Amino acid sequence: MKKKIILTFAFIISLLPMLLNQYGGAKGVQEITGLVNLFNPVGITAFLLFIIGVWIHFKNINVNKILSILGIIGIVISEVYQFLTWHIQNITGELSIQNSINFAFPEFYIGLVISLIMVIVYFVVDKLVKE
Repeated sequence: MKKKIILTFAFIISLLPMLLNQYGGAKGVQEITGLVNLFNPVGITAFLLFIIGVWIHFKNINVNKILSILGIIGIVISEVYQFLTWHIQNITGELSIQNSINFAFPEFYIGLVISLIMVIVYFVVDKLVKE
């Protein structure tokens, strides 16, 4: 139970930067919170996979680990996907890493780093903390 609580707490902390404005930055463009990272199909699926992997007990413990890992990596994938694509329909009409960099706020990078740290925290907690 201790491991589940620690992992869930760390996961929730890793999602907090999504409450901040992460995109915008262009003249006349409304600032967009990082919640778009979480409330897209990849983000929702990743969140559910993590919760199921940590809190639902499967006979094969590897299923729990795989689901949890897919969940935390899925959040990172969701953030990178949104970073690369959010401005296409709203502003530019084209895929451009330069535009992604120009229109992302520092809060996006902070959130991405925290999500990557969560991946590391997961493996450390999984290895060191007993059920």
